Amino acid sequence: MSISQASTIEESGEGIILGRERTNAQRYIAFGSILVIYFFYCYNFMVGTFVKPTMIATIENGGFAFTMQQTESIFAIMSFATIPGTLVFGMMSSKIGKKKTLMVVAMMIAATTLLPLLDPANYMLWKISRFSTGFALGGVFGTAVPLVTEMFPQAYRGKLAAILTSTFSIAMIFAGKIYGLLGDANWRMLILTCVIPPIIGTILVYFNVPDDSENTRNAIAKAKDKGEKINYFSMYKGKYLWIGIGVILLSGANFTAYSAFSNNSTTYLKTVLGLSAATAGGIYSMQGWGQLIGYNVWGFFADKFGRKVPLIGMALSGVMVYAYMQIGAENISTFEIVSLLLGFCIGFSGAWGAYYTELFPKRFSGLAPGISFNGGRIISTTALPMIASVAVTVAGLQSIFQISMFIFFAGAVLWAFLPETLNRVREE
Repeated sequence: MSISQASTIEESGEGIILGRERTNAQRYIAFGSILVIYFFYCYNFMVGTFVKPTMIATIENGGFAFTMQQTESIFAIMSFATIPGTLVFGMMSSKIGKKKTLMVVAMMIAATTLLPLLDPANYMLWKISRFSTGFALGGVFGTAVPLVTEMFPQAYRGKLAAILTSTFSIAMIFAGKIYGLLGDANWRMLILTCVIPPIIGTILVYFNVPDDSENTRNAIAKAKDKGEKINYFSMYKGKYLWIGIGVILLSGANFTAYSAFSNNSTTYLKTVLGLSAATAGGIYSMQGWGQLIGYNVWGFFADKFGRKVPLIGMALSGVMVYAYMQIGAENISTFEIVSLLLGFCIGFSGAWGAYYTELFPKRFSGLAPGISFNGGRIISTTALPMIASVAVTVAGLQSIFQISMFIFFAGAVLWAFLPETLNRVREE
């Protein structure tokens, strides 16, 4: 942003809903404060990486003697809990404001992540803890993203939303480095790396992020004047019902296609092509680097050319999955390049936080992005086991990739029929 642009924005408050009186420096400090919570929200999904080896180890070896099925159920219940968390914290943010809700969510993430340390070998305590943490995690996207969207002009929202989204890739890399440094013996310390930063983030948000309480009260009053309440039933009326269904289906296509491929890619490389674990891991890591770059590049495109332009990346993701299936075991460098390009294309969802917020009237900013994004988990939770069963009966792992490829293409077509929001005035 040039000095003249910054001055113009500060004087006019163009496109800014929250904190119009603040300087750009203050807005970016506020963004950084939110980013702390968002990064460690992503990082919290990596807890399984830290503790699973200890969970399944025998008691004699310092473990908890959990079965593999028990560990899977502990972390599956966390993912499921994000759905009701999205709904509850979305409603809370529409009542008390997004800033206060985000602070509550961050503190709940810290407390519930810490809970298993009270009795680490207690299977039921782990399930309660991870369900509660998942519930809290469901509130982050729907509060953090609209706060950022409301603090900045539209021309910067896609890029900033993409930075938030891309932290998932950084969290994967960071988690791997921390785990490699501390190891299984220090799993309690690794848990604390998920607990302390959200508390710090809460303090930073309290002091640096503008309070949206007055905006929230005004939105409630305006809705009351129209004879409606700010809730999901009011949001999904008229054309917004079809938009709402469309974005949930779009998110579901993303989660399903991405997970169907990524969850099985290293298995395919090892069992079908006979590559070593080290080689398969190296190929997979290239996808993570590609996603990190792709989130930010597609976010830039979304701000420059339109929120729907990244659908090109969604369609190309299908093309890259097809290319992935054509490579032989002897072409490791080609695998790495295709994996990098696939990750780059998968970054198409980087600006969805801004896009999903802008698709709905301003009074629903606290509700729209969370349910639009996390609502897709309902679809993927149902679809992924079905896809796995089809793969077993038809043609093995390649059939999973073929289904993933088809869903990427279908998602791009669906996206093409959704409205464009860049440079369009939102309904109050």
